[in-house]
Order: sequence, then structure tokens, then C-alpha cells
Amino acid sequence: MAETTMDNRTLMRRTLITVGAMVGACVAVVGTITLIAGLVVGHAVAPSSDSDHSGPAGLVPAANVHGSVPGTKPSPLGQATK
Repeated sequence: MAETTMDNRTLMRRTLITVGAMVGACVAVVGTITLIAGLVVGHAVAPSSDSDHSGPAGLVPAANVHGSVPGTKPSPLGQATK
């Protein structure tokens, strides 16, 4: 096997080409995974296509956050109703 010496420019060129190929491959893989994840999450949180909803999906009115409370509700003035 004949030994040949490699000058610094050739070694640097090969190193930069290898690094560029590795970085490019990583960008392609991570970009593809990010695109797929974005599409999946976007589809999962998209509102349903049912037209019978009166407002945005998942929106709960502030007056009914905890559901209906049994018993009488106090009046807005703080006096109990009879």
C-alpha cells in the first residue's frame, strides 16, 4: 500500500464537505419531524367541522364554569332572595 501525503487544503476541504453533509442531513431530518409534528398537532386542535356550535369549541361561559349550583343563588346586591 503506497502512502501518499495529503496537504492541509485537501484535508480541510474534505472535512468541510463532511461537516456540511452532516449538518444538511440533520436539518432535513429535524425539519421533516417538525413539519409532521406541526401537522399532527394542528389537526388535533383544529375545531370540528360541525356547524351546530354557536361559539368556538371548548369555550365555557364564565357564568357556568363549575356547572349549575344547587339551591338559590345570591342576588347581585348581596341580599338573599326569599
